[in-house]
Amino acid sequence: MQVALVGLGVMGKNLALNLIEKGMTLVAYDKNPDAGAELISCAQSLGVEERLHIVSDLGDMVRRLEPPRSVLLLVPAGELVDSVCNELIEAGVSKGDIIVDCGNSNYKDGIARKLKYQNKFEFATMGISGGAEGARHGPAMMASGSEGGWERLVPWFEKVAASYNGESCFARVGQSASGHFVKMVHNGIEYALMQLIAEVYHLLRIGTGRSPKEVAEIFESWSEGELNSYLLSISRHILSLEDSNQTPLVDLIDNKVGAKGTGLWTAQNALELGIAVPSLVAAVQARHLTNTISTLAAKEMTYQAKETKKIDIDLDELKSAFYFASLLCYRQGLALIKGASRSHQWKVDLAKTLQTWRAGCIIRADYLDDIAKGVDFIDTLEAEAHALRSITGQAIQTGLAFPVLASTQTYIATLSTPSNGHLVQAQRDYFGEHGIKTHSGETSHLTDLVDLPEKVR
Repeated sequence: MQVALVGLGVMGKNLALNLIEKGMTLVAYDKNPDAGAELISCAQSLGVEERLHIVSDLGDMVRRLEPPRSVLLLVPAGELVDSVCNELIEAGVSKGDIIVDCGNSNYKDGIARKLKYQNKFEFATMGISGGAEGARHGPAMMASGSEGGWERLVPWFEKVAASYNGESCFARVGQSASGHFVKMVHNGIEYALMQLIAEVYHLLRIGTGRSPKEVAEIFESWSEGELNSYLLSISRHILSLEDSNQTPLVDLIDNKVGAKGTGLWTAQNALELGIAVPSLVAAVQARHLTNTISTLAAKEMTYQAKETKKIDIDLDELKSAFYFASLLCYRQGLALIKGASRSHQWKVDLAKTLQTWRAGCIIRADYLDDIAKGVDFIDTLEAEAHALRSITGQAIQTGLAFPVLASTQTYIATLSTPSNGHLVQAQRDYFGEHGIKTHSGETSHLTDLVDLPEKVR
């Protein structure tokens, strides 16, 4: 099987080595010649250089491939994707060829490109998770579309992807550009889980006065059971690290957190679709808050330091709260995927989506089986729900910030306890005559229900 790959950055290089190690013949290109030379060197060290051909331009790439051609793009999202696609058209790709955007592109761009290039070649999308390590040894691969070119790629991608209990973590999750939407939401969940772990660490470190190593030991004990996950494991490892002076690694790192944009896209799309994902949105805003000094509103967002207080917490209760909050972060993401799928008629298969997340990716976790059980299972976790409520209340009493923990408790409470929406409805109608819906389902105004001779002015 022959395939071409454009873009030999960290992800591209490692995926290239994975592909040729699995038996594919690869034609690779990067505008930086040093990237090609580095890939050749790596392939030689593995003894697979005979299956690798580095080309100096896209024209040479197209000529070397036998039609129908398969081209993978691992280039930065945005204009560069279109630039490469247009160059490939000029180089001679044809309608029977498939070009797969494997970067972190916005799914809306994928929808537009499918229409734009439909008479030129088959344009498909695939989200890849797992970082450099995953790309090299087996990533999670969230593909989409029904293009004919997939039929020749699927058997190989099933080998290249990670596997879990004998099943590949590659899947065509749905139609159109749904693969990139699923990867975007995957990243939104990733933001929330990272922030949640950081908040639990913060509670243990400052709220209870434990050292980073002591927190690492707690995380390690959790990882030995049902809470085992990639993000918890790397957090445990990070917290156990010290420099030559026995200074904890985390104490050497600045608090400002960067972002690539997919978390923000998740929040924006959730708001556009009207689907509440408060834990995911809170995680994005938490990163923004770490950078307030660099914002245009810096002075208006600078306040005096406040004292915090120590508390005693039950570690078993904290563990239960963390487990329950983690489940709810995933459930919010799945609800967003399902809502978008209905809106765009993508027919996304949530079971296949979860299968791609079981190994190789950043949000892999042993409790994904519990997430797959759905709302009915969540409703049985009464002790865990009480633990989340209790821990959130205690955490806030410290005076420290817990945006994802608090948002997750607010999420489940809003959906499982009496609402206050009736007053907000009344407020909107009072000042704007927007109308209200009664319990009978009728739309009316306050003045239809009560005598209102004069309004507050």
